[in-house]
Amino acid sequence: MSDAHRIVAVIPLAWGEEAMLATLGAALQVSASAGCGFDVLLLGGSAQPPSLQWESMAGAKTVQLVAHEALGDAQNLPAMATATGQTLREQAGQRVLLVPPGADGEELAGHLAAQLGAQLLGRCNQLRWDGAGWLAERAGWGGRKTLELRLAAPLGVACLRLGKAQAVAGAVTVEPQVMALQHSLPPAMAIEQSQSEQRLAPVQGARLVVSGGRGVNEQGFALLEELASRLDAALGGSLPAVDAGLVPVARQVGISGNFVSADIYLAVGISGTPQHLAGIGSETCILAVNKDPAADIFKVANVGVVAEWEELLPALLEQLPA
Repeated sequence: MSDAHRIVAVIPLAWGEEAMLATLGAALQVSASAGCGFDVLLLGGSAQPPSLQWESMAGAKTVQLVAHEALGDAQNLPAMATATGQTLREQAGQRVLLVPPGADGEELAGHLAAQLGAQLLGRCNQLRWDGAGWLAERAGWGGRKTLELRLAAPLGVACLRLGKAQAVAGAVTVEPQVMALQHSLPPAMAIEQSQSEQRLAPVQGARLVVSGGRGVNEQGFALLEELASRLDAALGGSLPAVDAGLVPVARQVGISGNFVSADIYLAVGISGTPQHLAGIGSETCILAVNKDPAADIFKVANVGVVAEWEELLPALLEQLPA
């Protein structure tokens, strides 16, 4: 890896082929547009190369398989970060480590940044080289703003979703170099699990979120909870609803709460402040119900209904199977 700028795809094999192809797809596109090479660092629990579509890695300068039994645990992120740190050597120029997109990848990115003293770029929309260094673009305020970050350190870590790599028939592939680590790695963290009293799914990762705001009272949230249960949806709420004790803080949506990227977000009695909208993905379809026709939520909603929730929610529940 002697290039002045370089991409390294760090892929835990325990996360499956989906994660591998997504990371390779990002590495292929970024390296092609930046005019640089990319390398692949596979983290596996065995020194035996797995059965993979090696043609998907066509174009990689090197493919290295780092093996240690601790790396076979998909949840042992500290071991993955330590193994990566032990493997990568100091290089000239700026490098960016690409990890699989998604919540697990973002957590791994944090571990890698701490282990390697790297700059954490986080979940990026774009990564490019402008001749002076790497530039990363990130979405802010629910995708309504774009932040541009310049990598000021020799090493950065980013998550990037740009599509999957495809196997290329007849492509020249690189045989993986296997390195079995002899050093001890951190054990997996002990996780204590307890049964939650919440019967509905969390808002993070939910495809459908039913959410209430200041305009909904305790009776209204009971109806929203029943609606979410029948639709197999998550129940959310705005900050005023959380402050009023109508919904747990773990279900708060907004800049000071959770970010949701649901397919559909049903907002009932929510005025639509910028702080709340910052917690909703820009590609989410917003269905708004509010008695105030001038509510700001209608400015961004895909579908708006001016109505009293006391009339609309019971009528909606009547149309749904129990």
